[in-house]
Amino acid sequence: MNEAPNPSPRSRKSPGPWILYLSALVLFAWPYGYFGAIVILEANLNPELRNQDAYLDAVYRSASADAQVGKPSILGDATRAFPHYTDGVVDPLFPWLLRGYAGESPEVLFAAGKWMNFILSAVVLAIFALAAARAFSFTGAAAAVLMGGFGVILERSGFFNSDALYFLLVVMTWLCALSLIRQNVLWLYGVFGVLIGLSYLAEPYIWPVVAGFVAVSLIRSLWISFSSRRNKGDTGLWTPSNQIVGFAMTIAAFLLVTGPRLTYAGKAFGDPFHSYHRYFVWLDSPEEAARFRQTYPAKAQLEAIAPGEAPGMQRFLREKGAVALLARGWEGALAQVKSSVLGRGGWLLGYGFFVFAAIAAIHRWAVWHQEDEVWRVRGTSARWMLLFLALVLAITLFYAGIGNAAFPENPMTTSLFLPVLLTFIWISERYRRQLQRTRYVRLVNRVYAALMGGAILWITIRIIDSIQTPVA
Repeated sequence: MNEAPNPSPRSRKSPGPWILYLSALVLFAWPYGYFGAIVILEANLNPELRNQDAYLDAVYRSASADAQVGKPSILGDATRAFPHYTDGVVDPLFPWLLRGYAGESPEVLFAAGKWMNFILSAVVLAIFALAAARAFSFTGAAAAVLMGGFGVILERSGFFNSDALYFLLVVMTWLCALSLIRQNVLWLYGVFGVLIGLSYLAEPYIWPVVAGFVAVSLIRSLWISFSSRRNKGDTGLWTPSNQIVGFAMTIAAFLLVTGPRLTYAGKAFGDPFHSYHRYFVWLDSPEEAARFRQTYPAKAQLEAIAPGEAPGMQRFLREKGAVALLARGWEGALAQVKSSVLGRGGWLLGYGFFVFAAIAAIHRWAVWHQEDEVWRVRGTSARWMLLFLALVLAITLFYAGIGNAAFPENPMTTSLFLPVLLTFIWISERYRRQLQRTRYVRLVNRVYAALMGGAILWITIRIIDSIQTPVA
């Protein structure tokens, strides 16, 4: 399905629905804050849960590293002013946000960090809710915000780590990628690079999104080139020639954001992109991962590892073979799904797919019978978005599956929950909008509103039930 201009300009939404939508956000903000307070004040009292003690230590070590200043230099001052310190496990963005509390006791820092994380995540979620209301229908925006906010962001935002912030950054990066798949204007590549950089500074797991986007872009270019030779090419709003300059802008923006971190890691570990996680995924237990880090704590020890002997794909294939690699990835991926929100909240993703399938069926029917319509119904780059979704999901689950033995709670897996859900909603909204000047307008609007309204109603009932019997 090729992209075609929207048959009707986006109408400006009247103030009445906006007032109702904003009132609903305020209404749902109370239980969101209530449950968040329960997580912070009752459920999360042990800093050793979810690696929070490592983040506490990173705040103090980051401040200590900044205090150890050698000769003054413009470059050094600029590096220290931006997120840069990493111990190879904890990345710099979250500790950098809490650098002002480095002089406080661990108890004070722990409490302040949890509240800052919760408030910051709530603010970003509120901004996302406003942006979603402009891009989607009000019912679609409300359903997406409630399913994402109460489904995954709320719980993680009450912890002293970067998970919630990383999940929200992944969502924004993902939506930017979908926008580029639809229409790859050059300035958006720069935004994409900035978002990739911020996500990388939070946690170093964003690379499957980048790999999936690059793969889809290259496949699409080849497809268009092949189709053009047969006089069937129609790039729509997507221009293959924008990719070279666009990728250059993405790389430049990424390096601009992550430069201080890359510089620090290069000096401390001998590799600008160093992360112990890339070694941990090939080990067989958390204890083995901890021993590896203790044995190779810095640049000198890491560079002493003989070529091909570091934990990685090359060593694994040499010692165990490709069949063992596939088995480990598959079995680990299943375990990752079962233990993460993808398994616990899988019905929400299934429901999102059902909504997409229902709206896509109406859209397809309109395409088959569009000779009876005044306005032509065309595609919305949906197949490329779905290919992007499938590639990123496959890469992430396989890689996280390989590391399941040593890293059973990988944020990579959970971070995909909201992006997958939003992809189904995004495509459904585009299909629904294309049908606004066809004979199917009432049908598609009623079906979509009913399906999204059902999700909102179910979440509301769950919220009311949880308020009556709150459990830490």
